[in-house]
Amino acid sequence: MQKKISFIIKASQEFFRHTEEEEKINAPVINKFFESISNLYIPLLNMLEKFETEGNNFCFSIVMPPVLCNLLASDSLQENYIKWLENKIILGQKELNRNKDNPQILSLIKAEIEKNTLLKNQFAEKYQKRLLPVFRYYMQKGMIEILGTCGTDIFLPHYIDLPEIISAEIETGLYSYKKVFGTIPEGFWICEKGYFEGLENIIKAYGYSYTIVDSRSFLLAENIPENGTYRPCRIGNFVFFADDYYVEKEIFGEKGFVYNKKYLNLNSDIGFDLDADSLSPVMQEGTLRFSTGYTYLNRDVSKNDGCVYDKDDAHAQVLEDAENFLKEHSSRLNKMCQEDSATDFYIDVCTFDLERLSKNWFEFPDFFESIIVGLKQYDIENVSCSSLCANPSVYEKIIPYSSSGCGEGYGENLLSSKNSWMIRYIYKACVRMIDLAERFPSDSGLKNRLLNLGAQELLLSLSSKLADYIDESTFLEFAERRFKESIFAFTYIFDALGSNTVSTEWLTRIEAKDSVFPWMNYKIFAKKK
Repeated sequence: MQKKISFIIKASQEFFRHTEEEEKINAPVINKFFESISNLYIPLLNMLEKFETEGNNFCFSIVMPPVLCNLLASDSLQENYIKWLENKIILGQKELNRNKDNPQILSLIKAEIEKNTLLKNQFAEKYQKRLLPVFRYYMQKGMIEILGTCGTDIFLPHYIDLPEIISAEIETGLYSYKKVFGTIPEGFWICEKGYFEGLENIIKAYGYSYTIVDSRSFLLAENIPENGTYRPCRIGNFVFFADDYYVEKEIFGEKGFVYNKKYLNLNSDIGFDLDADSLSPVMQEGTLRFSTGYTYLNRDVSKNDGCVYDKDDAHAQVLEDAENFLKEHSSRLNKMCQEDSATDFYIDVCTFDLERLSKNWFEFPDFFESIIVGLKQYDIENVSCSSLCANPSVYEKIIPYSSSGCGEGYGENLLSSKNSWMIRYIYKACVRMIDLAERFPSDSGLKNRLLNLGAQELLLSLSSKLADYIDESTFLEFAERRFKESIFAFTYIFDALGSNTVSTEWLTRIEAKDSVFPWMNYKIFAKKK
């Protein structure tokens, strides 16, 4: 009896315009992107390098959406990231002076300055400002599996009656993947794990062999799998894995890891407390407040004045939490083995949402590394899901239940009272785009540029992250502005094609701003014959 575990890290990134004139209004979103480089992506690469040197034989999966890859490859953002780090170092020097009488906080400030200095050197010299080739290198080494996904974070169940939109999103994601990583992925990540019956037929048509669904899709299926969520199932030769629903509770539940009082309280960042002049190196007057990385308190709210964060205490807590995590998951796998000794293996699929974790748990990269290191103490094999797809016929046949990994399991937060106004504009634009792809089957020149830009703008408007931000009132102004910009641009293009008039100056300007899919071919929205 084999016990297996698979880790899947879901990265995400909403597209933002980053021209010079829009840096100020998009500053909080740009800051969040740069923080993800500093606190997530470079630490993951450092971990991979460390394990390669040590000969640690492991593999985890990661979802790197096309928009994230596009922004990571942007020359201007690469330069701006270095400037951002330099400004954070300058802010740190000011903080040293402001807190000169507090030795505990001084220690944290110095550590943050050293961290940003190291990150600057690593990014500029070690990685030559290019992170994607490094991820590709570790993919080729077999240490990570990079899953394919849609072009943008679309919630596919909303477009069940528009298969052309679903196909276009999947095709865009696949083409982006091939451009960046040079190969075709086996696994497909469904955005927000939004599955509906029959979706696998479209995914499979693009060469994918498996996907991951929310645990409800297994547990509420008409024919509930005999082994619950701990063994793959299939439709035909397409394989389904269910994520472990306990992970959500362990991390974000009432007594979840993220709320431990020893961990860093990200809401206590000076970016939310100090006056604008004190934050001048990183924040302009009049911009929305955002985090700076200079955060000094832990989550211990038992004292009115808070408690200064202790890195050693936090690391000790990370080790304890990682040990508890492994014990719990090992125990559940052992229980499955005892109940059914005839099954050849069980697998525990653990998914981690980096965007949510980055907002709540600074120590997550340390926790993730501790899990991988601690796994050696348990009789559990670390595998990728793709390694279990060679012979799908051995798996049980089911029809997964339609569900999602967001909201209460059905994506209701993406069509709430706060954001439902968006869907009518999106739906109208989708129908128009499909019609345009049919009416202009082989255009070139200016019309071709218009049509390709219209396809890009539609894809950007389809991102469910915008609806999520509006529902949560997170980056609310940004999300509304971004959505309206894309819808207005698409409508302008549609009208221009109808009247056969267009401003080439406008077209060139928008192409430069929204160059997320520069290779776009609008014909992907045409009806499949």
